[in-house]
Amino acid sequence: MRILVTGASGFVGTALCRELLARGHRVRAAVRRPIPPGAVPPDLHQILIPDIAAEFDRRALVDGVDTVVHLAAIAHRSHRRIGAEIRRVNCDAAVRLAEAAAGLAGRFIFLSSVKVHGEDSDGTTYGEKDALNPEDSYGRSKLEAERALTEIAGRNGIELVTIRPPLVYGPGVKANFLRLLGWVDSGLPLPFASVHNRRSLIYMGNLVDAIARCAEHPAARGAFLVSDDETVSTPELVSRIARALKRPARLVPVPAALLRAAGMIAGRRDEMRRLTGNLAIDSSRARRLLDWRPPYTLDAGLAETARWFRAARG
Repeated sequence: MRILVTGASGFVGTALCRELLARGHRVRAAVRRPIPPGAVPPDLHQILIPDIAAEFDRRALVDGVDTVVHLAAIAHRSHRRIGAEIRRVNCDAAVRLAEAAAGLAGRFIFLSSVKVHGEDSDGTTYGEKDALNPEDSYGRSKLEAERALTEIAGRNGIELVTIRPPLVYGPGVKANFLRLLGWVDSGLPLPFASVHNRRSLIYMGNLVDAIARCAEHPAARGAFLVSDDETVSTPELVSRIARALKRPARLVPVPAALLRAAGMIAGRRDEMRRLTGNLAIDSSRARRLLDWRPPYTLDAGLAETARWFRAARG
């Protein structure tokens, strides 16, 4: 199969290109910057597009491919970006690419986010049909894109697949998860022993496997929530990261309400909300329709992430 991957030089994109090439597909990679030699096989066809939302010939980019996998986006952690810029990249660029794909590519896979459902499930488990209620500009841009892409696909006979992952971790991870790795590795006491929550995560290897399955499987249509097999509490996640890093898990009890208040005072409200709140998802639709199972366990994913973290720290 001939597959176009946008955002191919990013955290998810580079791993996805390796996975698709290993499965025997021909991959055209739209990159913001060239992927360094050795990070991907040399037969990857890279096309430099510094700004996916700028003016360029999208029909030429799509021409000759069977499936488009659109990953390029401004991540939610880029909180300094204004809403208009996030919408331009996350929504408008996706819409223009899908319009260009009409009549050329048969399938369009859009990497959305569980954040289209909202920030905190209050202990419930999200499924694809649950209410969509994004609470920030990132989630709103992804939901707006989903709705526009659905309309374009229906008008043009494109097979649209939307994937909504939770937090993604793995070698190369940045932002909050990288910070958590650093905290655990430091050996300092962490105030999460009294947190009783449930969070879904997805290891990079599981996410790219799910995306590849959506490109390959004839039944792939509509929205899919995907995650690792296990949901974990924050103290359990800390303990398992510590085990992967071969460090002690020093957890002390602090009420979750106090942690959230401290996070607000310190300007880290969203980060503390994720560490104390619930966000569990049900990926049974992907398992049922696509016969998909995460190939890596949570512990295996954390072990790979820990190995990368150690090597990166020298």
